[in-house]
Amino acid sequence: MATNNKIAVSELDFDGIKNNLKTYLRGQSELSDYNFDGSGLSLLLDILAYNTHYNALYTNLAINESWLDSAVKRDSIVSRAFELGYTPRSARASTAVINVIATGVNDNPTSLILAKNTMFRTSLNNKQYTFYSTHASTAIRIGNKYTFSNVEIKEGTPLKETYVVNTGTRVLISNKNCDTTTIAVTVRDTLSSTSETVYTQVEDILSVKASDPVYFIKEIEGKKYELQFGNGRIGKALQNGNVVTIAYMVTNKDVANGARAFKYESGGLYANSVSVETRTLSYGGAETESVESIKHSAPRMFSAVNRAVTIEDYKTIIQKHYPHIDAINVWSGAENHPPVYGKVFIAIKPSNETVLSPNAKNIIKSEILKSRNLVTITPEFVDPFYLNIALDTTIYYDPKLTTKTNYELEALVKQSIASYNDSDLKQFDSAFRYSKLMNIIDSTDTSITSNITTVKIRRPVTVKYNTTARYNFHIDNPIYSAGVPEEAVTSTGFYVSGSNEVQYLIDDGYGVIKRYYLDLNNTKIYTNTNQGFVNYTTGEIILNDLTITRLAVSDFSLIIKPHSNDIISVREHIAQIDFNNVKISSVVDTISSGNSYGGTSYTFTPSR
Repeated sequence: MATNNKIAVSELDFDGIKNNLKTYLRGQSELSDYNFDGSGLSLLLDILAYNTHYNALYTNLAINESWLDSAVKRDSIVSRAFELGYTPRSARASTAVINVIATGVNDNPTSLILAKNTMFRTSLNNKQYTFYSTHASTAIRIGNKYTFSNVEIKEGTPLKETYVVNTGTRVLISNKNCDTTTIAVTVRDTLSSTSETVYTQVEDILSVKASDPVYFIKEIEGKKYELQFGNGRIGKALQNGNVVTIAYMVTNKDVANGARAFKYESGGLYANSVSVETRTLSYGGAETESVESIKHSAPRMFSAVNRAVTIEDYKTIIQKHYPHIDAINVWSGAENHPPVYGKVFIAIKPSNETVLSPNAKNIIKSEILKSRNLVTITPEFVDPFYLNIALDTTIYYDPKLTTKTNYELEALVKQSIASYNDSDLKQFDSAFRYSKLMNIIDSTDTSITSNITTVKIRRPVTVKYNTTARYNFHIDNPIYSAGVPEEAVTSTGFYVSGSNEVQYLIDDGYGVIKRYYLDLNNTKIYTNTNQGFVNYTTGEIILNDLTITRLAVSDFSLIIKPHSNDIISVREHIAQIDFNNVKISSVVDTISSGNSYGGTSYTFTPSR
């Protein structure tokens, strides 16, 4: 008779399952004297254990794929996101804005049309790319010239697909590199019909009526897309025999970003000469949204109900629809300096660029935020300002602990600093942590015993040439002040009207900024003892009535000694290490190396 022992189900691995089966069978009175390690029974137990293990593994994987946060396969993640009303972003075509000038047109008509899908070519990194105009444009003749202004062009290849609707027909886009923002859908009643209805894409069903010609986009297997139409209650339903035509562009994604020179190729402009002026370099090309981004954005978009209400809503919506972003920061008007109520401020660092183009700002404001933004709140863009961190590093090393030269050690330290810059900085709301970087430098090589590093901030200033201007800005970090002339704020050289001397700025240690030049003996000759002031506590710097005619070097920057060696980026500021102003030198550590003179020959490096 069988005993009452039960099989244990706590193990999931093969060996544990097999041992549990042995224990269970040994507990049966009929099998108590069996050798379960014999070849026959052992084989049967192996099969049972393998089967149980496979089923457990399959069940575990299947359950994991049922939840957004634990799913691994893209199809599962997309399916879970679809349940939250989230459609992953498709590939995006690189976009440029150009002016097209045609002269010598036959018959000199009063106006001229530049057709949609007019072809332009460009070369980038020794490869040719084709761009097409996204809309038709009209130009009025002025003299013998026709100028098409602000023509938007996108990289890729225009394609069309046609479906005749029958019961069960799925309207699919067969190319996974389709840019869904370029999709244009028209529907005819039958194959013989000449009139067609334009259908528009919607994401929000709240305003959709039963008769509205709309469609929805859904990502399906293989990163492809399906168009879904109304059902007669939410949107107009398709009927059998209807003919659906889909026009869209297949793109090479981000490889054409940064193109600056375009050439008219073809498009029906019968002119002796067609020239192209680039208004905006090509930008915005991007890969299909990654699974990590989908898992991050889908629940946030669901909680926002596709509305921009909170700060995080703005970030999520902008990043979903405009992927060409390295960093984004959003803050309310109450957090601004000075406070401006009724506004939300947006700072974006675009990929491979320093600031957003005016066209990109307009697209985000009018096409992405306008229908999602609260009526009472006005979005305003602020260009990023860069807190460029200048470093002067002296490393001390023991030559007995390395075969590397001092130059090789210096190069390795520079690589360590670059890695820290990439991992911890170059983002909004980032922080330069002095002690962390010091530890990284010391850990670069076992022979490095210590380092002395001084830190300064170089704040670039956009100059208003030949204009008497007032400059006012914050670095949002306190500035060093000992109450004596310490040169906490200085500047690069510039020229002013009425003088041939290179001028410089310097603070007096008490909050006043002066302007001077150096005579032949390198003595400071002050030309303005009240050029501005500095608030050492808040980090505010104001320059009054400064008229700059030209610069002595490539840029105009203020060089600031911070109160703390930790530097924080706030609002539109991005802290980053300026490798044009990183100085690395090396000194033999005479104490660690056992130099006979020891501390008496030690080289001291100032830390301020």
